[in-house]
Amino acid sequence: MPLPVIINSLVCVAGTVLGALFAVASIISIANMKVPWVNLLLVAALLVPVMFVVSGVGVAIAYGRSPQPVVFGLVALPWLYGTGFVLLMLKSF
Repeated sequence: MPLPVIINSLVCVAGTVLGALFAVASIISIANMKVPWVNLLLVAALLVPVMFVVSGVGVAIAYGRSPQPVVFGLVALPWLYGTGFVLLMLKSF
């Protein structure tokens, strides 16, 4: 397995564990919110660690089989999703 795939896999394993902790903390915070999109926030919080899993598995499969932009998109996926989730949470406060 190429080095970039190994590095991305390690980052995604750590991101999945930390993302799960982040999701639990976010759910506790979301439970006290009174905004109309609270259900969307709950689902979005649970999908944070899932995006790291999708990225790790997706890059391992796509590396060498797909064009580079697809691989770059899969690497960026959890970071872009997490940024969007944090911005949505900030808007909710």
